[in-house]
This record gives sequence, structure tokens and C-alpha cells, in this order.
Amino acid sequence: MNNIYLLTILILPVLGSLMGYIIGRKNENLRNIFIDIITGIEFLLVIIIYPLVSKHPIEVFIPDIMGTGLYLKLDILRYILVFITAFIWFLTTIYSTQYLIKYKKRNRYYAFFMLTLSSTIGIFISENILNLFTFFEIMAFTSYVLVIHDEDEYSHDAGKIYLEMSIASGLITLMGILLLYDYTSTLNIGEMSLRMNNIGNVKYAIGFSLMIGFAVKASMFPLHVWLPKVYPAAPTPATAVLSGILAKSGVYGIMIVSVFIMNNDTLFSIILLIFSFLSMFIGGFLAMFQRNIKRILAYSSMSQIGYMLMGIALIGFLKEHSEIAIYGSIYHIVNHALFKVLLFMGAGIIYMILDELSINKIQGFGKYKNILKIAFLIGIFGVIGMPGFNGFISKTLLHHALSEVHHKYHTIWLSIAEIIFTICSSFTVAYLLKLFIAVFVKESDNFKGQYKSHIKKRALFPMIILSLSILFVAINPNFLINIMNDTLHTFKLESHGSFRFEFYSIENIKSSMITILIGCSIYVLFIRRHLIKKENDKNVYINPALDWVSLEDDIYKPLCIFIYKVSSIGFSVIDRAVVNSVKYIASSITEFAGFEIKNKVNGDDKVYKLSDISKNIGVNMNSITYSVFIIGVILVITTLILIML
Repeated sequence: MNNIYLLTILILPVLGSLMGYIIGRKNENLRNIFIDIITGIEFLLVIIIYPLVSKHPIEVFIPDIMGTGLYLKLDILRYILVFITAFIWFLTTIYSTQYLIKYKKRNRYYAFFMLTLSSTIGIFISENILNLFTFFEIMAFTSYVLVIHDEDEYSHDAGKIYLEMSIASGLITLMGILLLYDYTSTLNIGEMSLRMNNIGNVKYAIGFSLMIGFAVKASMFPLHVWLPKVYPAAPTPATAVLSGILAKSGVYGIMIVSVFIMNNDTLFSIILLIFSFLSMFIGGFLAMFQRNIKRILAYSSMSQIGYMLMGIALIGFLKEHSEIAIYGSIYHIVNHALFKVLLFMGAGIIYMILDELSINKIQGFGKYKNILKIAFLIGIFGVIGMPGFNGFISKTLLHHALSEVHHKYHTIWLSIAEIIFTICSSFTVAYLLKLFIAVFVKESDNFKGQYKSHIKKRALFPMIILSLSILFVAINPNFLINIMNDTLHTFKLESHGSFRFEFYSIENIKSSMITILIGCSIYVLFIRRHLIKKENDKNVYINPALDWVSLEDDIYKPLCIFIYKVSSIGFSVIDRAVVNSVKYIASSITEFAGFEIKNKVNGDDKVYKLSDISKNIGVNMNSITYSVFIIGVILVITTLILIML
């Protein structure tokens, strides 16, 4: 029976996609109700499974699928990710029925929206790394259709870079999987850590190859270049799940590699920690310059995912004492899904009404939209870690995990890391304060008392549920902690009773408020002074970052073109060398076949051709010719390979 539950949550969205598409061709309203019911049933099934998973993991193995068999497993760690996925998808589906009213090709959207749900669930419950990779690639292709839904030039450009990076990084990850299997003879995640210890330094080549594909989806620096294009291009419900859930599949993949495959290797954790801080800092810094709400939230997601990656890296530093880092990472994964989806939904409501997301054009829109303003403010308080909101819980855990690592190793680099952590958190306050003041505080006669009737309950209901969830987590921080206690077995740690932590201590609240005050200072002293200028007696925001070096345009594209040209020249030289060598061998063989031998017989000169001699001795001349030809080609190719090596 447990197996049926696990297979059902994987297959149900696929069936919903197919049936929904068929129904939608006849009746769109009925299709919307059907999709809402399917995602609701999916969420209900996930809730029902919890008592079973809390007792012991559920496992399913079906042989002869994907070559090595389909191996699914649902433990508490995976359950938390599946739960938040089903929860967010259910709310986003309800929201979509309002948001997509003005859009075309809604039937196609819902079909791929449900297929993306199935593939995402498949990622989280796969115990076989090849199964996980397969679902990961399926998710990339199905979500691509969501990204290009508008089918305008901008969305196609965004979809192009999204697909290019997904495919390129996926090939590198596949190479890592092949190497992994070659050296360990297993693809089961639970068996890899012990076997990886016996293969030497080649494990780093495997580990980093595996991580590339997941790092792209997690928008880890410097593989984040798709993010600021894709998030604004996709319809808001798709953007919400891209940020709230699909990015977490990348984070989960990196967790699998770092913790369960690399076995918390110290060098791997150091490199991951460096890139996590780069993601936190650069994402937060660039977010301060943006003017499009979705682009602000996109860079914000990059920064917040940096916190999760930092937590995963800290697990590698703390080893057997990593409970606080584990709880902080998982808690922030859940919290980010709640408050970031809420903020994207708020941005979507604004776009539904105004068809615009530039804060220069929508300044003052939300001043008198009280429900929208309160929901948005709750989301912002969650992101910045305001005491009394969910982000405060996870960021406090992560900060204490970083402090524990600092206490354990006592290096100046970790002292610098703590300073960067505070600065990154302050950036978060600054760019979200800029956004909130511009849209919800400033006065504008253009929007006063208007558009209230456009904000429908179908769009507000998911936002209200998310707002209440944020407050619930903040008021009851131990609710999720008690569930996460059982994840320690997954991380091969012993549970020493229920984890207890005093979140609302004076010290923790003081630390959070200091960070918020620094962020307010950055807003006043930097954003207001340097990113605002007067135009036609009106204050407008500017973005000088547009003139800075672009990783994509100034580095990646020229580098790829250079590599392509150099490779083309190199292979062209090799091609010509092979062709000329083969021609030379062929002409030599022809001369060889016509070789003549002169001999005196009874005083007369007698001429013998080699081909005639071969007939007399019973050997086929063609066989001799082909043999010499093949040997010559082999010698040429071998010589070229040795030269390249």
C-alpha cells in the first residue's frame, strides 16, 4: 500500500496533465477546476503519507526502467521537500486561474505545469542518481515551455539561454555520473559515500562535474546568468515555482553531492562555501540596482539560495556536530519557498492590473491596496529576518552554524565570512525597502482609489494562506524542528533527543535588529543618494549596473566563440593531415601494386608485376592493398593522438 502512495504522487500529475489538456479543449473552466482538484488531491496524499514516512522510509524499486531500474525512496528529508512542493503547487495553481485569464495557450501552460510538478517530485524521491538526473532533465524541458509561454522575442531569448545552460551543464553532470559509476559500480545514492573514499583524488573531478548541473538550476554564481532574464520573461505563476521550488531542486542536488556522495569532504565544502558567499553577496548587491520588480526578486533569490548553500557547506565543516547547519539549511529552503512565492504573487497582481513592473512607472500603486500591502510586507519581513517572521528562524540557525564553525577553526577567513554574512543580510533589507517604499509608500494621484475591483479573491487567497504560514512558522519554530529531528538518520547522525534552540533570545533579536538598521542606512546613504535622480520634476531610479561588465555578453559568449574557433582550426588541421596522409598511402599502395621485377630468362629480359606474382602464389592483391591501407591509417591516427597528448 505504501508503494502505491509513492507511485501515485509521481504519476498523478502526469495523468492530470493529459486529462486536463483533453478537458481544456472542450471547456476551460472545467479544466481549471479539474487541475485545482488534482493538485489538491496531490497535496492531500502527501499529508496522508506523513504518518507512514515518520515510522520508516518508503522504498519502491521497479527493474528494467531507465536501464538500471527505477529506485524511489521517501524519507523525512525528502518528505519535507515533497510537502512544500505539493503545497506551493496547489496554491500556485489556484493563483494561475486568475493570472492567466488574459493569456493565450492556457491549455498548453497547464499541461506542462503539471508535467513539471511530476518531474520535480521525481527529483526529490529518486534514490538512484541516474533516475534523479533523468527527472532533472525532464524538468528542464517542461519548465522551458513555461518560460517561453508569451512567445515574444524577449521570452524566446530567455528560454534560449535557459535551455542552453540546462543542456550544457546537464552533459557535464552526465559525464560525472558515468565516471561515478565507473569508479564505484553503483548508482544508488545511499551506497556512494563509502565507495567514494576509496577512489583517491578523482572524486573531486566526479563531485564538481555532478555539481555543475545542479548549480545552474540553483543559480549559484557564476552560473546564474540565465536568472535575471528568465524570471521576468515567464508568467508569474511559473516564476513563483521557478524560484520557490525548482531552484530548490538544484540546492537539493548540491546537498546530495556534498553530503551523501562527497561525504562532507573538507576541500569540497571550502569551495562550496566560497561560491555560496559570492552568490549571497553579488545577488544582494545587484538587486539594489534593479528597477523591475521581478528582476529584483530574481537577484534576491540568487542571494537567498546562497544562504542555503552556505548551510550545506557548513555541514561539511561541522561533520558529526552539524545538526544546527542541517536544520538551518532545510528551514531556509522551506521559508524561502513561502515568502518568495508570496512576493512573486504580489508582483503578479500588479502586473495583471497595470501590465507593468518597473518601479519607476508604478510608484505609489499599492499605497491604498491594504490587503496587498500587508501581504507584501509580511513577505518582506520574512526575507529580511525580522523577529516574529519565518526568515528570522532560519537565518538565526544559519548564523549560529557559521559561528560554531568559526569557534571550531579560529581563522581570519571565517571572521571575514561573518562580516560578509551581515553585509549580505543588510543588502536584503536595503533593496526590499527600496521596493516597498517605491510601490506601497509613495503617493501617486494616478492610482489613488483605483483598481481595487481588479484584485480578485482567487489571487488573494493563496497570498493570505502563505502569509499565515509565514506567521505560523515564526510563532511555532519548533513545529518544523520536531519534524526535522528525524532527518538526522538520513544524514547518518545520531539523534540526541529533540533539538532545542532559544530563537527569541535578546542576543538573537539584537543581532537581527542591528542588521536591519545597517540595511536601512544603506538604503538612505546609498540608494537614495546615488540611485535616484530628478527627471521632469519626478524622482526616478537609475541602474548604472547596466553599463558594467556582463558575464554573459562580455565573458561567456566571447570565450565560447574563441573556443569554437580554436577547436575548428585544430580539427581542420587534423582533418587535412588525415586526408593527405591517406591520399599518400593510397598512391603508395597503387605504385606498390604496379611494382615490376625484371629477371633474365634464357638470356631474355622477363618483366613480372607484383599483382601477377600474387596470383601465382594464390594471394588476393586486394587483401594486401586493404591491409596495408588500414595499417597506414592506424599509424597516422595513432601518431596524431600521441602528438595531442
